[in-house]
Amino acid sequence: MLKRILLSVGAITMAASCATAQQPDAEMPSWLAKDYVDFVEMFEGRWDSDRHVFFAADAGLDPAQIAPRQHIEITRAVLSTDDDAADKAVFKAIRTVAEEDPATLIHTLTIDAETQSIRQAIAAPGGVLPPTPLDCQINWQRSGAQFQGKASGEACATLFPRPAEGGALSVTMTKSQDDFWVTSTRGDTRIEARLRRARPFECWTAILRGASHGDSGEDMNDWDFRRGVKLHDQGGEAELITDEDEPRRVRLKLRNVDWPYGTNRPSLTLYIMEGDSDRAVSYAWNEGGAERIGLNLRWLQASCTYTPTDDQD
Repeated sequence: MLKRILLSVGAITMAASCATAQQPDAEMPSWLAKDYVDFVEMFEGRWDSDRHVFFAADAGLDPAQIAPRQHIEITRAVLSTDDDAADKAVFKAIRTVAEEDPATLIHTLTIDAETQSIRQAIAAPGGVLPPTPLDCQINWQRSGAQFQGKASGEACATLFPRPAEGGALSVTMTKSQDDFWVTSTRGDTRIEARLRRARPFECWTAILRGASHGDSGEDMNDWDFRRGVKLHDQGGEAELITDEDEPRRVRLKLRNVDWPYGTNRPSLTLYIMEGDSDRAVSYAWNEGGAERIGLNLRWLQASCTYTPTDDQD
């Protein structure tokens, strides 16, 4: 993908040079073309606010100012032969907010030479018809190693419904390689979502049939073995239902714990839970950012490995 984007920037710069001869006021600086490449490259991926929500109370944050947990999956999309042109990048985003149905939006990134910013246009999927543009756009500009964006347009109130009251809506965003923060305010009322980039993992698991947590497993060798169990490291969860006469429900949760307070070192942690309880019966940890983690509880074994997609390599 990087090669394709770099070639696109070359075309963008050439197009800007041609436009400059006719419209000097619309000249696009080379640094803006570079910013566009960097922003497009970091836009794709999975983003989750698990860390922000989970550690809120211990970090001393006001729960009333924290948006419900959400997960956003952003993938590159080509909706027609024209949508992969050199001067724009099209993405599909599936956003899931806790206790709400997933919502899908189409995001198109272009360079706005007039404002010297990166323009993010938002549209609703249109099925067999072209996407329907929404009156809400975000203009991004670099600030050091990150980008800052500001939303504008009447439809933004629908896309960012919290807070619901308090005055005129203002939505600002900050995006870096691994962090994506969204802040919505109305008057003195503020709601914030701090998402982190989620890394995909794939696991193999083995559950000893007939054994319970705490059993040694001695003289038992009847395993329910699975491959291709998928989850991510920002509170991603995988559910396993055993094939026993009385099926058991076992859940794996993976969290790359980067503490928002104190001096504890980051840790990649794998939790094991049974039934509906959110209290882990056991857990294992590795160095923060590690690419592999495993455990052996005698009655359960699991090994999870980081599995980046081709576009993330």
